[in-house]
Amino acid sequence: MKRTFLLLFAACWLTTLLFNGCAVTSRLERHQYTSVVAHTPRQMRERMKADEQQDTTIYEMKGDSGSLFVANRRSMVIEDDGEAVALLRSREVSVIAKTRMLAERNGKIQIDFLITMPRELQGNVQSFTITPIMHRKEQNIELEPLQVRGGLFSKLQERNYWRYSKFQSKLVRRRKGNLSEEDTLRLKEAFHRFVQFPYLDRSRFDSILNGKEKITYFYTQDVKVEEDDKRLYISLNGRVNALDGSSYDVPPNDTLQFNISSMLTFVLPITRYMTRIVEKFAVVNDRNYLTFKVNNTKIMDSLGNNAQNLGQIRDLMHTLLYQHEFYVDSIVLTAASSPEGSFRHNNRLARERAYALSRYLKQEFDFPELDTLLTVRWEGENWTDFKREVVRDDQIEHRDEILRLAKQIADPDEREAAIRKQYGKDYRYIRDVIYPRLRVVDFKYNLRRVGMLKDTIHTTVVDTVYQRAVELLRTRHYKEASTLLMPYRDQNTAVALLSRGFNGAAREILFELPSSAQVEYLRAIVCSRLGEWKLGEQCFRKACELDDLLEYRANLDPEMSPYLHKQEKE
Repeated sequence: MKRTFLLLFAACWLTTLLFNGCAVTSRLERHQYTSVVAHTPRQMRERMKADEQQDTTIYEMKGDSGSLFVANRRSMVIEDDGEAVALLRSREVSVIAKTRMLAERNGKIQIDFLITMPRELQGNVQSFTITPIMHRKEQNIELEPLQVRGGLFSKLQERNYWRYSKFQSKLVRRRKGNLSEEDTLRLKEAFHRFVQFPYLDRSRFDSILNGKEKITYFYTQDVKVEEDDKRLYISLNGRVNALDGSSYDVPPNDTLQFNISSMLTFVLPITRYMTRIVEKFAVVNDRNYLTFKVNNTKIMDSLGNNAQNLGQIRDLMHTLLYQHEFYVDSIVLTAASSPEGSFRHNNRLARERAYALSRYLKQEFDFPELDTLLTVRWEGENWTDFKREVVRDDQIEHRDEILRLAKQIADPDEREAAIRKQYGKDYRYIRDVIYPRLRVVDFKYNLRRVGMLKDTIHTTVVDTVYQRAVELLRTRHYKEASTLLMPYRDQNTAVALLSRGFNGAAREILFELPSSAQVEYLRAIVCSRLGEWKLGEQCFRKACELDDLLEYRANLDPEMSPYLHKQEKE
């Protein structure tokens, strides 16, 4: 009854307006009201990222300037503690900078910005729809729109859909569910007759207005980076529709610019001219990290980063098995475990996990010779890499003493027990940080060059494979580039792996390379991704000492923000 009364009241009110020749949106037209788009302040982005693991849909935060509605596919939270409210008041309608730098990661960027919908564009008998437009190269792409609908406007929409639904149900019953093409056309015409204001097909935010207030919306969108993408722009299209049939196209306001920064600045422009001995035989080594459940040997691609690592193993194996430059003489698969627990148990686990991976690969490839090419080996406890990692890590207080024990004590169980007992603090660090890096799967591909009779040939050539790989890397074809670059294990290989998110493999390569400003900077990035903050901080400081411009570059890389904040506090 109340709804009917409200609809009748709205109808009478609109009739009065039309009789007097006054449209609902005429005031908006006269004053040229518009919406505002602004870059998200850095403090707000950091607050969002800090809580992005929460399960959140929409949060409302009220202040003197209005309300902030935060809605996002990736979960975001702003707590109402006063500080964020003050930030909203001071920043929501001012644009400090028209441009912002975004860092590309894994072939994508994440744009975010604030859209302010002023109260003047809202009303009880109207709806306000605003659509962000992304401009890139020659493309104009509509993102998901936002909509604020007035209470009476919403109720009239509901009633119109209800009337159409009754017409549709009546026709379906009359035809007993068998609709002809003519019936379908009648339904389409009826929809346009009954429903003057259709619902949006898709929307990021749709709210029923309970009272006019300024709304600021935090909008975020993942965007795949295309070849040669350097910048993109965001503008707004807005429209107000009123129940009296009048409308108002909101005039455009600011256009935001986003510049795209990638790790491609660290690609070395190397042209390889080689005076070398071409060997008939070649070896390709590949290291990977797989995660298993405790005391379990089953290969699970849903566990940890296994899907990525298994994909890398398959890609490289496929490339080597089906390329035409080399024959594959043999493939040696070696699995190793870390030293915690008894050697006998670890040795059995390593063996069974190696054979499990071997069976998995044989099922994946339709390559009959793989059964005879693939040899399985295992290393019960990976003490070789243990010593190498301990030598590198300055965080271990009794590093020399631990290395001495590892050398002196022959029995592996007694060796680990002695380290745990005598240097408990260092052992806990080693167990948490170094042990995970010892659980590796190594592949050794023994190759023989096709058509080569002599064992060696002296020649000077341009390495066209490497040049092709670098070109693929520059054009963001990261998968193909990383596959071709793997045998070289240089800085460009590490950049390709980091761009794909293969952080463990990139770390192995970076810590094998001679120190330089860029290598130390990339080490800091990979340590940040892997949570090795102390080691990463050392690398970052060293990179800045070698090249002070890298400290400014760090502002472009989200992974470097913990190091920069620490410097600010100091």
